Amino acid sequence: MVTKPGQSRGNSNVLDLPEDPRRRTKRRWIIGGSVVAALVVILMLVLNFSPILAIKNVQVNGNKLVTDATLQKALEPLHGVPLSRVGTGRVMELLAGEPAVQDAIVQAEAPNTLHVQIVEYVPVALLIEGKRRSLVGPEGQVLAQLSAKAKPKLPTIKSSKATKDPKVFAIVTRVLSELPDKLLATVDHATATSKDFVELTLNDGTLVVWGDAQDAALKNSVLQALLAAPKDKEAPIKVYDISSPQHPVAR
Repeated sequence: MVTKPGQSRGNSNVLDLPEDPRRRTKRRWIIGGSVVAALVVILMLVLNFSPILAIKNVQVNGNKLVTDATLQKALEPLHGVPLSRVGTGRVMELLAGEPAVQDAIVQAEAPNTLHVQIVEYVPVALLIEGKRRSLVGPEGQVLAQLSAKAKPKLPTIKSSKATKDPKVFAIVTRVLSELPDKLLATVDHATATSKDFVELTLNDGTLVVWGDAQDAALKNSVLQALLAAPKDKEAPIKVYDISSPQHPVAR
């Protein structure tokens, strides 16, 4: 029997060549990659739009100067928003109207709880304006109003013509903020006549002429050394002038 060109002699003589392993591996990778990509898309849609992970409960902690009620009201717009779409930036935008809030740490807890750890500024002084008393921060910002019964152990700053100047007031609070805690605790009140002339009165009545806000670290070291030096009880020192810390004067 003669077969035409291209015609098989019979099915029994036809051999199937094995598939190239590289093609089979490539096809598996393509299929696997497509499945993974689809799962990622589905997961992203669930995380970003599914009501299953929508915020229903916001828990705040770490706050002392701002009340829970105030924070909850400010963060109310977060309710109903998927957890994955809320970060520190969004929380801080909502808390921008609270001067006592310095930062926030956000943590999501599935399925619908957002934990917000509040970081507040540390008060450095008590501002007295008539009957009004306010806690102030290191940059001169008012952090919170105080009731008449509250008695924080902080230096006081009485409102004056000079301290009503925001720049002068900020210098005073900056000076206080740069004092070590132990030294800050010995200050009764602070005053200023200009941004270059700040004075501190200690709890025992001793006056510290601080000057401007320059050389804070050196002034702190000099003042602590002067306070720790032996005292002459018959001629007590009433004034420490460290406005020029390289040449301090005690009198």
